[in-house]
Amino acid sequence: MEKKISVKLDRGIKRVNNNTQLCIAYAAGPGDIVSTFLSWKKGMDDPNQVSVTYSSLFFDACHSLHAKGIAISSCSRKDSIRTENFYIENLPKGGGKKGIAFHWQQILYLIRVIRIAESEGARMFVMADSTSHFFLYSWFIPFGMKLVPTLHCTLWPRFRPISSAQKILNFLNRGVFTTRATAILAVSNTIVEQVKQLTKNRQRPIYTFLPFYHKALFASLTPPNSNADSFNLLFAGRLETEKGVFDLLQIAETLHKRGINSITIHLCGNGSKENELRNTAVKKKVEKNFIIHGYCSRTEMLAHINESHAFIVPTLTTFEEGFNKVVAEAVLAGRPVITSAVCPALECVTNAVIQVLPDDVTGYLDAIIKLASNKTYYLEKQANCLTYQSQFYDRSRSWQASLEKIISNE
Repeated sequence: MEKKISVKLDRGIKRVNNNTQLCIAYAAGPGDIVSTFLSWKKGMDDPNQVSVTYSSLFFDACHSLHAKGIAISSCSRKDSIRTENFYIENLPKGGGKKGIAFHWQQILYLIRVIRIAESEGARMFVMADSTSHFFLYSWFIPFGMKLVPTLHCTLWPRFRPISSAQKILNFLNRGVFTTRATAILAVSNTIVEQVKQLTKNRQRPIYTFLPFYHKALFASLTPPNSNADSFNLLFAGRLETEKGVFDLLQIAETLHKRGINSITIHLCGNGSKENELRNTAVKKKVEKNFIIHGYCSRTEMLAHINESHAFIVPTLTTFEEGFNKVVAEAVLAGRPVITSAVCPALECVTNAVIQVLPDDVTGYLDAIIKLASNKTYYLEKQANCLTYQSQFYDRSRSWQASLEKIISNE
């Protein structure tokens, strides 16, 4: 049974005068926002997520502001729900499009979302970067509807040259960040620096935020056993090439060839490369020390965290990593994390991290062996986790708090 984490909010929002009630629309990512809302109404967090979802924080913000909330996600499970003060919809975008067809899909999807927001009376449109191209908003937005982009990924992979296509997108998006947006939400300083670079320091006000967690969720975890004979390394995320999963497979193969059988890499998550990873692991005879658990519920995820000694986040430089919440979750669980500067979350938890150069497979291998074999070094990194935990439990630093600041300043 999933553990219920109470949000402790009175869900009875009182409607104010229909002519003056603030109405906010939120174009979210691909999550099942309808299911999240149903959990939120019961005073619970989404049982499938470790962090408090941004959609839950949006609902909290609407509750706090006595506002009407419109939330739309691109979840493939089509569904909707209406209450007195909310309209929530899973509006599938579709997938598999490439080239011009992809961009045309982006245009049509954003038009549909904006029409829903307009028909519901929204005066502010909070738009996640996964929704569509930001510059399209300026083409189709009704007069008087304010835009707040919320950035969870970098604008481009920061360790790679900017591609020609990205330069065109940057040119088209620049006006959104300098003029059209009311304000901008950003999850890391890395994103802030890219916005400043794009706009030549003429950007609209930027409000940063951190992922938010409830402390009770991690209270049941036990400290890792540093005296255990085996060392369990945990990867949590999508099983995709850009997330570094094939680098982990290569590391497992090297450990096997060296006869190091005390280190086991556990992968929690699913993705398009799952079957290929499983088959290759068997072919290379490393399946006993390279274990793919697939999709995990929150309860299953917490169980795997409980058995782990450390996390690894080997995201490649080809990906636009804006933060990576797994780094924060490792620290909250009291587990050191091996990662690189590709993950901007590193700057928030520096001394609890074993930092490796980006895309350096040998560097990751050496870091794993050192952490697993040097008990003093491991305990030092583990102790440092405690230093950084409170910031992720602080609602005043959350996405909700930053959104409310933007609205209060209008």
